[in-house]
Amino acid sequence: MPDLDPSELVGSLAEGYVGSRCLHVVASLGVADVIGDEQRSVAEIARELGVDASSLGRVVRHLASLGIFAMSGDDVSHNEASRLLRHDHPEGLLPLTRLLGMPIIWDSFKSLEEAVRTGRPGTNFHDPNGFFSYLDAHPEESEVYDQGMTAMTTRRISKVVPCYDFSQFDVIADIGGGRGHLLRAVLDQTPGAQGVLFDRAQVASELGSLDRISVQAGSFFTDALPAADCYMLSNVIHDWSDADAVAILTAVRTAAAPTSTLLLFEWVIPDDAGQFEASDIDVYMLALVGGRERTLDEYTHLLAASGWRIQRTVSTPSQDILEAVPTSP
Repeated sequence: MPDLDPSELVGSLAEGYVGSRCLHVVASLGVADVIGDEQRSVAEIARELGVDASSLGRVVRHLASLGIFAMSGDDVSHNEASRLLRHDHPEGLLPLTRLLGMPIIWDSFKSLEEAVRTGRPGTNFHDPNGFFSYLDAHPEESEVYDQGMTAMTTRRISKVVPCYDFSQFDVIADIGGGRGHLLRAVLDQTPGAQGVLFDRAQVASELGSLDRISVQAGSFFTDALPAADCYMLSNVIHDWSDADAVAILTAVRTAAAPTSTLLLFEWVIPDDAGQFEASDIDVYMLALVGGRERTLDEYTHLLAASGWRIQRTVSTPSQDILEAVPTSP
């Protein structure tokens, strides 16, 4: 996009939400799943989904003009891009697309200007208790969110986990670990270790029995964290303000032994912030939760304030792993 003519660049950004919203709608409706290997008419698709055929056709036609789906007259067929929206695609993007189209995320971005003016997350203009409290009160959206986050985590795992040697640890705890995909990948690489998964009750209650993993429900703000040799926090600290981040890291330090290791999986803003690859995620943090992406110096200060010292940074093809150890009492 930076290679576009300046007027084309501004214009494409100004109207970009049209294509995004059409994509959210077809993902939510499940349009890609009712199109098989052969083309189908818009009328047939609409009838199966119980929606208005004319309106659906206009949305799908716009997506086809952008390269998602192929249309011939009123008939629709798959192309390589649209197949990524099928629920059974092994590398599909349906969970992520549905997550990004959730009402609370869309509403929060509508309040982005208020977030910029006030410094408060956009979500708080729709639910004063914040994003995660909203999810707790809306289980259907929480399920969509968890599936989307799982999909994103799964796509990163193969790029991150092989870059670190976990064999030195007997017990590895994943704090805020969601459905446990990262922890399971780590344990697959570390057959002698046991895992502990800690997350909100709404998430933990759905996990059931997991091989070599014990599940503990709770809040890292109010509940004791498990004892472990290694604590992993993947994309957790960036969700929170500095004060809340220090509280979380302090809770981990309280549970940790003097010999424990803390691993933060995060994007780290480089010195040349204009080239930051996760700048879009930084804006999501602004719109949704009040957190932010941070520089290495900022992470160093947060960790020092909560009883940790960064020992090294491990670069991966995806995120960085910040390895920290407890400071002396």
